[in-house]
Amino acid sequence: MPLSHEKTTQIASILLCLSSVTGCDYLEKNPRETQNNKKSDIVLETSIEDDIVIPVVINNKTLNFLVDTGASVTFIDEKIANTITRPLLSSEIPQNYRQEFSNVTTVSGRLEGHQFALLKPTTFVIGTKEINDSDIWVSLDLSLLTQSMGTKIDGIIGIDTFRRFNWKVDNDQKKVIISDTLPSASDYQACTGYDDSYNRMPQLWFKYKNNDVAFRMDTGADHSFVSNEFLNYVKENKLSLELLSSNEPMAEAGGLTKSTQYILQDFIFNGLPLNKMEFSDNQEGKFHVGMDFLSRFKRYTFIPSRMMFCYDAESIEKNSIPHERSIAIRYMDGSIEVFYNNNEEIQKYGLKNGDKILTINNTTYSPEKIKTVRKLLLQEPKGTLALTIQRENQVMDIVL
Repeated sequence: MPLSHEKTTQIASILLCLSSVTGCDYLEKNPRETQNNKKSDIVLETSIEDDIVIPVVINNKTLNFLVDTGASVTFIDEKIANTITRPLLSSEIPQNYRQEFSNVTTVSGRLEGHQFALLKPTTFVIGTKEINDSDIWVSLDLSLLTQSMGTKIDGIIGIDTFRRFNWKVDNDQKKVIISDTLPSASDYQACTGYDDSYNRMPQLWFKYKNNDVAFRMDTGADHSFVSNEFLNYVKENKLSLELLSSNEPMAEAGGLTKSTQYILQDFIFNGLPLNKMEFSDNQEGKFHVGMDFLSRFKRYTFIPSRMMFCYDAESIEKNSIPHERSIAIRYMDGSIEVFYNNNEEIQKYGLKNGDKILTINNTTYSPEKIKTVRKLLLQEPKGTLALTIQRENQVMDIVL
């Protein structure tokens, strides 16, 4: 099960090798030393939903940026790029970037030169910190990302900025705290070291059938994925593998893509079994874990200067991952709507592409809750979802 490390620039993940584990230690909390009685230098504290989206200020305007460890640098939506800065002249591009951006990969392939442009960086502000020393920015069409996430995404914070700060995420309280001060490992149930290198995502280690398997930590991806070679190994050895029926495309930097999805078992992270976990296949030989993995923790923190990942979690095990329906939805013009589905497949639910979802079981969901809506459509038992939809000018009720 070899893991081929990426040798080309990772532009924006957006979606989705055997060696010894390093730095896996369980650490007990010291009850006398808590977060409240230590010096805290908070750069930014903000509410989040399912992804790490933070406010960034450029030219006195507040914009929404996704924090994506799968992006190598800062990205700006091409629709606003020319209002913020200008393209870099060829003579202004350092030689190393010229080489790196000549072959730009996404999760499932590569970007062509006409799909992005290199920009001259300008000053931007995250909370209390001003950042004015970036080497290069990239403009890219982020409209599919906005559609997927239910909120306008103006840009992406890449791994170069991610490494400047410590990131504490509380899934229970739905917030992220960005700080200069290093969190103490004693504040968390457990910590483990991760591997890191230039222009790469943090790399965590998992156990699978007594083998050590490396996964890149991709905060810009909803789902996790493994290489086709790994899946073939699982099939050939008749290990636990469940094929899923999915109609939903995934959004990434190069556009919409579809992949085959599976449920795998027997992965263990730092001594904690995951039991069932959903993975997509990847033809580029990549192993990534996405936000679906991080959502299993009560809270977690990345400490880049120590290359340490700490967390609280009594269990990260999932014994079931229901898949009742496959209905793709998007955010468009202030609404959540059914879209990007095969027409024949979606008709069996009584739905059509373009139907706006007004309520589910008499509850109205804001666009920011689009991932909650996806989960309801995917997992709730048949016959339990009463949808009120708008089809053109007609309002109608449908039970799924």
